[in-house]
Amino acid sequence: MSNPIVWILILLLLIGLILVFAALGGRNKLVRMRNITQESWAQIDVELQRRYDLLDNLMYVVQQAAGSENATLRQVAEARAMAMQTRQDPNAGHAQQGQAEGQLGNAIRGVIHMQESYPALQTNQNFLQLQQEITETENRIAAPRRFYNANVREYNTALQVFPGSISAKMGGFQPEEYFELDNPAARTAPKMRDMGQPAYMQQPPAQQQMPPQPAPGQMPYGQPQQVGYGQQPPQQPGYGQPAPQPGYGQQPPPGYGAPQPGYGQPQPGYPQQPQQPQQPGYGQQPYGR
Repeated sequence: MSNPIVWILILLLLIGLILVFAALGGRNKLVRMRNITQESWAQIDVELQRRYDLLDNLMYVVQQAAGSENATLRQVAEARAMAMQTRQDPNAGHAQQGQAEGQLGNAIRGVIHMQESYPALQTNQNFLQLQQEITETENRIAAPRRFYNANVREYNTALQVFPGSISAKMGGFQPEEYFELDNPAARTAPKMRDMGQPAYMQQPPAQQQMPPQPAPGQMPYGQPQQVGYGQQPPQQPGYGQPAPQPGYGQQPPPGYGAPQPGYGQPQPGYPQQPQQPQQPGYGQQPYGR
């Protein structure tokens, strides 16, 4: 056992076993990640088929109002047929299918906006229900698409780093394609038109009116006038000022100059007491004597 060649062979054998176990572990990891990626794509595929079915019913409802020769309906029919053909083609990748689905999304928006040209669609319950379901389907496609692209990123990264790169060459693993929509406008779900109040009936925002500006030398309305130096304040009839007297030849107003009942005078409506003779004060002579 003291031969160094034997130790070298044992060391090489250990290194080989480590590499084999690392390659097997890396292969199992790649298989697991590939299965997760394919499973996440299966969720997208189910929602795409549901959108095809809903779109077929929506086209039938719109055809009754707009006719079968409408240019928008022909565009939607062609985009739908192209997307379904790409989905069934085994040689077409997910990137090519994403382009076809992006064009179909633009066509769907054209159908939804047809309600502005055909008012009968705005009150059609079938059209409104299908529109709502298609909008929900677009949202249900967007969430699995993000999940699928995240799994593709992790899977492709594992194929390029060690030891996954060795396992990928030994097992024949191929990278997956991202599912990206061709048109950025098709990444968002179509928005439903506000069916509350038509645009032509909405009142414009009220403009704030400015108060009238006073002429030069005048005070603004509602503000007290300041009295300058040497000027008399305006006389207002108030407390402590004499009432105006009637002029010459004018009749005084009723009650003017009439004696007012004061202290010690009898008031009307009350019983009067007999008056007692006034007694002379101290040191005074009685009157009349």
